[in-house]
Amino acid sequence: MGKGIFKQKNTVLSFIFTILKNFCLAALITLVFGFASGYKVLNILTGSMSPTMPKDTVVVIKEIPLEDVEVGDVITFKVGKNNVTHRVVEKQILGRNVTLKTQGDAAENMGTRETVTAENFVGVVIYHVKDLGVLLDIVKENIIVITVCIVLAMFIVVYS
Repeated sequence: MGKGIFKQKNTVLSFIFTILKNFCLAALITLVFGFASGYKVLNILTGSMSPTMPKDTVVVIKEIPLEDVEVGDVITFKVGKNNVTHRVVEKQILGRNVTLKTQGDAAENMGTRETVTAENFVGVVIYHVKDLGVLLDIVKENIIVITVCIVLAMFIVVYS
């Protein structure tokens, strides 16, 4: 009778491990395909886009030509080494040069507008998930512990 219980536990662990393995493989394929196709995943670090996209919102960004961006789109651009995500409030076209003016949704005055050109444009936000950034930060901070736990779990399942 004891061996039957052990076999059931082993089957359940194997099933859970298979689901976890398939989920990780799907996530890896999605990330690789996404990066190769011009998509990026970033975490919003400030409240400048609140309430639409508060701090710790994860955004998916797609690289598109600057000319295709419209007023009202939310875009990401570089300011120095940092990525900034704001809404486009004005678009200017002078010949072949496109310039965008952006502002965070939480900004009340006109003085907080940023100028975006082709040189510092990253892409347009196509999707966002609020509060997912907290989970990503936990994973980033504990990646070694998480990796060790997954490897140990794999050994337990495989060698049980």
